[in-house]
Amino acid sequence: MYLTLVIVLCVVVALAGIVVCVIHEPPTWAVVVGFVGGFALGAVLLRMPAFADIAASSVGSWSVRLASFAAFEALLTLAAIARDRTEPTTP
Repeated sequence: MYLTLVIVLCVVVALAGIVVCVIHEPPTWAVVVGFVGGFALGAVLLRMPAFADIAASSVGSWSVRLASFAAFEALLTLAAIARDRTEPTTP
């Protein structure tokens, strides 16, 4: 049950992150940084003792990785959009 719950939550997070990225179209640097940061975040999460049984499952480990990629990418996208909106425009 624990594995199934984590997989379902990861899929929901991944879909939400993908929707945010598709709607706001992040810049290329955000995609690259999001990929590297998401991989690092996924690796750290899978090494935690709480995720030991999930790391043993290939479906569980890839769902955690996909969710970390999507979440990190969505956060960078929202940060880039917010930064573009707050920069003053010069006439």
